[in-house]
Amino acid sequence: MFATKYLAQQCHKVVRLQSFKSAKICVPSFRCYSSIYEPEYLDMLKPDIPEYEEVNIQIKGYDFAILESFQKLVHTIAENMDIEVSDGWALPPQTINVKRLVPNSENVEAQYTLNVYERNIQVVDVPTTKLSLLIEVIEDSLPAGVKASIHKHTEEHEILRYIPDSELKMLKNQLEEMGGSKKKK
Repeated sequence: MFATKYLAQQCHKVVRLQSFKSAKICVPSFRCYSSIYEPEYLDMLKPDIPEYEEVNIQIKGYDFAILESFQKLVHTIAENMDIEVSDGWALPPQTINVKRLVPNSENVEAQYTLNVYERNIQVVDVPTTKLSLLIEVIEDSLPAGVKASIHKHTEEHEILRYIPDSELKMLKNQLEEMGGSKKKK
């Protein structure tokens, strides 16, 4: 072990001396184990780990501040695990009306309006080994009142993401009623 350490130190000395003499890249005459050069065949020896292309991490909760904070935490954890976070977005809240009835009657005792907020984080090219760890970390750090689900990205998620523009749809319908757009040849 000490011989290789000594050899590596000598290699760095030779490289430093040669780099001062010429501006070209220096290659010592003996093999340097601490150099940056790695043969190409070493890449072929790495095992092929399957990857997921696009995965959505969907989190829902009743408290806006906690949900925002948890989204930031998940984003940071994914980046620290060297997982590429390609996108993150919010959906408009869903409103739920809850009625509490008087026991043994149909009279309403109290009425509540709850907002369910939703945030999505999209990660791409995730190795299967890292995704399982990310899921465990998310489950372990899930705050109270927050639900998390992880699924593949589909076209439905893309459609839900954008709010439809009713004025634009109305103008398109008027254009079609008037004869549509004319294309010049």
